[in-house]
Amino acid sequence: MKHNILFIEGLPGSGKTTFARRLKKHYEQQGVDVALFNEGDLHPIDLAWCSYCTKDQFDEIIQRFPNIEEALRSVTSIEDGKYISAYTRVSHPSVTQEFYDYMEQFEVYRYTDLQRFLDVHIKRWSYFNLHFDPRKLYIFECILLQNHITELVLNHNASYHDMYQYIETLLQQINNQKPVIYYIKQNNIERTFHRIIEERRSDQPDLYRDWIDNVIRYLDTTKYAEELQFTGIEGMIRYGTYRQETECSILDDLPVDSHVFEPEEDYDRVFTEMIQKEETNE
Repeated sequence: MKHNILFIEGLPGSGKTTFARRLKKHYEQQGVDVALFNEGDLHPIDLAWCSYCTKDQFDEIIQRFPNIEEALRSVTSIEDGKYISAYTRVSHPSVTQEFYDYMEQFEVYRYTDLQRFLDVHIKRWSYFNLHFDPRKLYIFECILLQNHITELVLNHNASYHDMYQYIETLLQQINNQKPVIYYIKQNNIERTFHRIIEERRSDQPDLYRDWIDNVIRYLDTTKYAEELQFTGIEGMIRYGTYRQETECSILDDLPVDSHVFEPEEDYDRVFTEMIQKEETNE
């Protein structure tokens, strides 16, 4: 393998998770040791959808939700005195929307200080750069662009220059690992979003909100979504269009290997193209 890290990026509904799993299976069949990390997992470099607590805060969470202590601890790691929990991965019969809503306040992605937000991630990326296994292929799904760009735009109204510098700074921490970025581009964002709105309906609406309700709720809580006209379903579609254009421009400018794929509903073709890209680069 030419690359040690493969980032898979794109808008919601583009097939990132499916491609990540297919690539993992393919390379393992070729004898490659693969470590796949999806958005929301306990992750070596990212903190999306994870709580980031002190011991006292973690103890308070356990006191508030004692029935799920074991389940929560099973998705928690302790690093430098911080309790990091992949709380959206908690599986327990007593978990309700109340738990998820409560845990949101402990996310790093809720920081108002952008420098603090960047510093926390630089520390993780730098640490990983010193401790990664060079014999492995790391597949990181939805780690580099989506959540970072969303934070920069919706909570800090960052300029293109600031977004580019931010992403470049992260990648500089792992340059010796030869990363490559696969971006799945959507040609009809509105159609894609309306499709996943239906696909991601809650199977227990009395306990959990639909995906779209969580997205709209999140947009409404950000600092700049209303000013930028990114609220509601139509605003979400406008934001998706803006995000894709911005992210593709950043990829064009970054001094890192990257490839943009356009499925147009033919995902098998794109998967073959992904495999061919790596083979021709070896």
